[in-house]
Amino acid sequence: MQFLPLTNASPAIQAHIRTLRNQPDVRKFMYTAHEISEQEHANWLASLQGNSRQQVFVVIKDEQAVGVVSLNAINVLHKSADWAFYLDVGLQGKGLGSVIEFWMLDYAFDVAGLEKLNCEVLAMNAAVVKMHQKFGFEIEGVRRQNILREGARIDVVLLGITKDEWRNKRPALAPVIQRLNTV
Repeated sequence: MQFLPLTNASPAIQAHIRTLRNQPDVRKFMYTAHEISEQEHANWLASLQGNSRQQVFVVIKDEQAVGVVSLNAINVLHKSADWAFYLDVGLQGKGLGSVIEFWMLDYAFDVAGLEKLNCEVLAMNAAVVKMHQKFGFEIEGVRRQNILREGARIDVVLLGITKDEWRNKRPALAPVIQRLNTV
């Protein structure tokens, strides 16, 4: 599996990312659940050029773009950031998300120089909350009824992990991820 900066990806891969993002089972777990237009996608891609507060990577598996993983709200002063990812719905539930999370934690703390990583998950996405906890993320709070989706208010779970917490958790997860990464 490879992680390619989205800004370095070919126009075909960049366009395919919009297709992945617009899958209904991806959109339903995002803050913005509407279908992303071609122009909106182009504007987002343009916003990434030279943006020091965001790093977006395309997940490449078997020479196909299968997802996106990103660091957002990068704060150099506080050495913190938020992160998020999404996958092609056909590949969800097969361990790929765990491989991506492992990579992002290593990248955030070893390459990007961060000391704290945060994420937000819609409460209805309990499987992803549990996955983050498996990697050492702690629930730091809940933004109650934080977003509106089809007339219903939805909670958002806030999670975080420090560099030291990841260092302590990583050795136990490395063999599991190694096995998943060879599948």
